[in-house]
Amino acid sequence: MNYIKQLTHFFNKSSVDPNFTPTHMSLFMALFQSWNQARFTQQIQIIRDDIMRLSKINSKATYHKAMAFLHTNRYIDYKPSYNPLKGSQISFFPPDLPVSSPKHEPVHILTTRPLNEPYNKLYSTNIIKDNISTHSREKKKKSNQEIFRSEFSVPEIRKEKSSAKKENTIPPAVHQVEEFFLGQRSTIQEAQRFINHYTANGWLVGGKSPMIDWKASAKNWISNAGKFNTNAKQDNSNRAKQLNVTTLKNYFEPL
Repeated sequence: MNYIKQLTHFFNKSSVDPNFTPTHMSLFMALFQSWNQARFTQQIQIIRDDIMRLSKINSKATYHKAMAFLHTNRYIDYKPSYNPLKGSQISFFPPDLPVSSPKHEPVHILTTRPLNEPYNKLYSTNIIKDNISTHSREKKKKSNQEIFRSEFSVPEIRKEKSSAKKENTIPPAVHQVEEFFLGQRSTIQEAQRFINHYTANGWLVGGKSPMIDWKASAKNWISNAGKFNTNAKQDNSNRAKQLNVTTLKNYFEPL
């Protein structure tokens, strides 16, 4: 057989085919090389892994898609064996006749998709169904989350608000004020002064405005109490020094 004529026919046909890609070229040349090694017999048997390695195609989906293209466009006649121990049959350049027998169609239904291979047109229907089911699942998940929040989260928020409202109740309980002053590194005596002062003026800030946050007022009281205590100590020490006399005087002597 004159394989030059066969290659010339192939290149003439593929050059005018707008859908022919380098992947198809690589697969056909790998098949042609196997045909050459078989001395150009009428049919050859191939092993998928060997042809994939020879054509540098790493994806099974790409391999079967390219094989289906070559078969449909009559570059080859592909008869899959569906048996890993028995090779599929390939014959080259069949006549351009419509393929009627379904057993000659290279049907390979893949249940999984390789990670490096995008979906092709064969899976468009499944993609739409998957998207619809995914959308319904997400919608149901969101509704369940909203029900969970309404049943569990809202009472907790109300409980936190009510507890915070109780803590800011004016006038506060005595033990709350004492615990707060101790937490601010102050004393219980200072807490009693705070309570006595604001109880006497009706819990008014500056004697005019009603107190809103007693904790904030207590912090101001503690910060100012240190200043008042320091000034009091300084005044007491100065007054004591004025009463001290370093020299003895005789007030019976005339001036």
